[in-house]
Amino acid sequence: MNNGNLFIQNLGAQNQERTDFVGEIQRRRFALTLGLLRIYNYYRVFLGLTLLLVSAQSLFETRLGSLFPDPFYIGAVIYTFVNLVSAVLLQAIPSRFFERQLVNFALVLFDILALAFLMYCSGGVSSGIAGLILIAVAAGAIIVTGRPSTLLAAIAAITVLGEEFYLSLSTNLEDFFGAGVLGIVYFAFSLIIQNFSQRLRQNDVQALTQAAELADLERINRLIVQRMRTGIILVNASGEVRMANQSAKSLVGQTNEPELIELPRDLQKQLAAWRANTGLRASPVQVGPGMPEIRVNFLAVRADDPNGDVTIFLEDTGEIQQQAQQLKLASLGRLSASIAHEIRNPLGAVSHASQLLRESRELNKGDARLTDIIHDHCQRMNGVIQNVLEMSGRAAPKPDRLPMRAFLEEFVEQFVQGERDALINIKLTNETAQLRIDKSQMHQVLTNLVSNGLRYSRAATGSPTISLEGGIQSQIDRPYLLIIDDGPGVPQEQIGSLFEPFFTTESTGSGLGLYISKELCEANQARLSYQPGPNGESCFRIDFAHPDRITI
Repeated sequence: MNNGNLFIQNLGAQNQERTDFVGEIQRRRFALTLGLLRIYNYYRVFLGLTLLLVSAQSLFETRLGSLFPDPFYIGAVIYTFVNLVSAVLLQAIPSRFFERQLVNFALVLFDILALAFLMYCSGGVSSGIAGLILIAVAAGAIIVTGRPSTLLAAIAAITVLGEEFYLSLSTNLEDFFGAGVLGIVYFAFSLIIQNFSQRLRQNDVQALTQAAELADLERINRLIVQRMRTGIILVNASGEVRMANQSAKSLVGQTNEPELIELPRDLQKQLAAWRANTGLRASPVQVGPGMPEIRVNFLAVRADDPNGDVTIFLEDTGEIQQQAQQLKLASLGRLSASIAHEIRNPLGAVSHASQLLRESRELNKGDARLTDIIHDHCQRMNGVIQNVLEMSGRAAPKPDRLPMRAFLEEFVEQFVQGERDALINIKLTNETAQLRIDKSQMHQVLTNLVSNGLRYSRAATGSPTISLEGGIQSQIDRPYLLIIDDGPGVPQEQIGSLFEPFFTTESTGSGLGLYISKELCEANQARLSYQPGPNGESCFRIDFAHPDRITI
């Protein structure tokens, strides 16, 4: 049923397009015909005046009016007067009255009959006026389409033959052969011009069809560009932005702007450096705090002119890191299997031996302490191996769309069941903020971050306090979350190594908590970073992907 409706809709759309084409062709044809009709009227006025002047002058002899001078002069005056009136009326009457071909047909028919009368008064075909009738027939074939134009040629041929027949009755002048030849010429001209006009109309239809198809392709290309996840910006030679898609505006923090007005300063510098050296590879940039890190590529619209129009491609490195993470996890899976095989069994034997040795009654206190140290370190190493195995064998995330407030409240409720003295404050600047995440994986991330924060807060102030502050960053329309503790913060020289595996400042830590948290965030297309608080406290920031644009 749906396919049938879709077919009917497509058919209706195609019929509508055809109707639009026909309507546009009719409008163009009418405009062209009206313009030609006005030009033809100017010619008719000029022709009438010329016939009057040539017949009235005495400088050289002509055959105009040679047979019947007075009727010729009267006919020429009437013909000129009618032409003047029709030219004035054509300018005064609204254009819609000329949509039908009746007016055009009547004007050309009047010219044929009037010129035939003037030709009769001038002695017939030999007077030369028959050529003027040919012009009228040709004009009729242009401004009158279809069978009526052929009818005008037939009337012209019959009129000329009739005029010669009537002339032979009243005088001894006759030229039936010339009249017959003229009749053939009238038909030939009419048919040739009609064929030419038909080809022009067909070319017009083809041109309109191609223009419509090009317009459709342009709309499709624009739609594709706007829907692409890769940011695309087109700049001209002076660095002015000509076009930018929605992804580009989001990556540079101008989501709310109707148009991208100018490039961020960092992109301007990289563009200038690339114009100077097209072999230069741009480094990833971050146009503002909390903004995603983007990778930039430049491509000249004309390959031989890097100083002209340039297309800038922007890619969120978070998505690239997610792809790299899959490869990394695969490698870690193979590594962890090797570690489990080579270390875990011997480590279990050492741990078991230390426990048996600890149960010996002949063991003094010093040796018992040494067995405790062996057992503790065996447990620690076993925990490290367990973390690596869990990280490498982790399933792909299954994101759900969740309100940030509800997600945080549920996490806090579960967390405080194991940490009764923990004080966790939730503060949101936008209550409508939503996340699209794997809830269990993000619970694990917050558990690691909050546990670390509570431990450092308790050591510094004696009160295990954590603040969870979230909202939506207006520049890029993406949700974020801050985890702030009251600890002393991370020394500046250690920030660069904070998320590296096995990096720890505690003798009992494995150094995998922050690393695993960062990996889990990247798996959910989020970005975990550290930024010192205003008073030196620690602040971890999670920038989430847009809930409507996350890749599943």
